[in-house]
Amino acid sequence: MISEKIIKTEMGRQALDESQTCVRLFDEKQSDYGSRNIACFDDNVLNMFGVAVRLNDKVQRALNLLQKQMKDPKAKPNNESLLDTARDVSNYGLILALLAQEKWK
Repeated sequence: MISEKIIKTEMGRQALDESQTCVRLFDEKQSDYGSRNIACFDDNVLNMFGVAVRLNDKVQRALNLLQKQMKDPKAKPNNESLLDTARDVSNYGLILALLAQEKWK
């Protein structure tokens, strides 16, 4: 397996597994919504700005979920878990990287 040859640590292998989950989610959303949902402007900088705003929304959501959990460890969110939010942050980071490299189509 590729991870045994290239990835040296257990945490690296765990990260690779999680990243595959994120990419599958990314691909499902791409199939549902397409690229214009993210990159709707002709100006790539505006598209990156839009993604940065969405990324910030997700980070703020993570902070909110963590603050609620600190107040009440038994509290469970109704609509989006911290794991869902973390995966969205990862995928918006990928989108931003693809936009920055002008690979987003």
